[in-house]
Amino acid sequence: MEWRLGWYHSCDDYRALPFTFTELTEVIQAVVNISGRGVRLSLSNLYGKTKLVFQKVELSLDEKFHVKQTVTFNGMTQAEVEKGTAVMSDPVWLKIEAGVKLYVKISSRDKQIYSDFCCTYDTTVTNAAFVRNYEGIPHLQHSMNARRGWFCLNEINVLTDSKPKLINMTGDSLVEMGQISASVAETLYHAYPEKVVVVNTGASGGRLLYDAPNDEQLYQTFGPSLIKRVFTESQKLRPALTIALIGSNDLLLPLLSREAEGQIITVVEFMQGITQLKKILAQHNSDLLLGTILPFSLGHGAVPHIKRYAQALEKRMEINHCLQQLPEVLDCSHIVEDGKQQLKSAYDFGDHIHLNKQGGQKIAAAICAKINVEN
Repeated sequence: MEWRLGWYHSCDDYRALPFTFTELTEVIQAVVNISGRGVRLSLSNLYGKTKLVFQKVELSLDEKFHVKQTVTFNGMTQAEVEKGTAVMSDPVWLKIEAGVKLYVKISSRDKQIYSDFCCTYDTTVTNAAFVRNYEGIPHLQHSMNARRGWFCLNEINVLTDSKPKLINMTGDSLVEMGQISASVAETLYHAYPEKVVVVNTGASGGRLLYDAPNDEQLYQTFGPSLIKRVFTESQKLRPALTIALIGSNDLLLPLLSREAEGQIITVVEFMQGITQLKKILAQHNSDLLLGTILPFSLGHGAVPHIKRYAQALEKRMEINHCLQQLPEVLDCSHIVEDGKQQLKSAYDFGDHIHLNKQGGQKIAAAICAKINVEN
């Protein structure tokens, strides 16, 4: 048996907008698609400025933690995560079956600042809730229309005989929010127990070519360019397949951010970035499945430069035309846009940019039809 990655969700860098709590208890639900006899947890403090201390970390197969096991770190029940690091727990000896929901409860009674932040909107595979109380037990809400956030838990390993194919879903908020990635995982986990693990490394606001702007705190959370992230992700995760949905923010952010105004991309530059992305993945033996850029729409009150907005809309079409010529590209945009090149209302999350669950399922079905798990 070997330790295999069973669940992974990368943490965003929230140093610019950190969360401060006097006490904290969080519960994270994670579906794993491999059976095993042991579990390990990784806690991340890559972006924090001080050490984090958690007095209790517990694991259960029960959402209410009626039956639970204490997770230890180097034999200690208290987990200490130094700034700039992540720590792996000791093994928890627990028999699990593929498709099971694991529940992790993490508690701190110390006043702390949290900068490693994760979130999802689709709660079918991953879910989370927290309360500002050391003794509290958060209640998990099961919905698709609100952000469910948590801190520091980024990885679950399973001691298993299975040798699953790892699929890394990466890109921007279209991936991070979960409507597509969770739908892909749902479909593949039902069809291929033990044979595939889908992980989420999407970053809200992420771009293909440029790092996060620094002119506003929210923009600073958008992280490095996908070109940089995918190199690190591929080294760490070693995915057999990388599914990338990226490009909307390369077009939108120059309309909204003062710093990004000087980062307006050309079609040629974007396609050169895709070539670089493919090269990086090939060096790490990861195949690529790339989506076209989905339609987006901004209200005129949110766009100070109407002419440049019209140019961004046109550039999306030009880039997609180029992308459609590549064999590794799936035309996701065609699946969810109407005859006016806008997002169909039936698939609109409500902001004319992101997908609801139904839209995510439509694209996930097309993605899954392209995946051969057996080979």
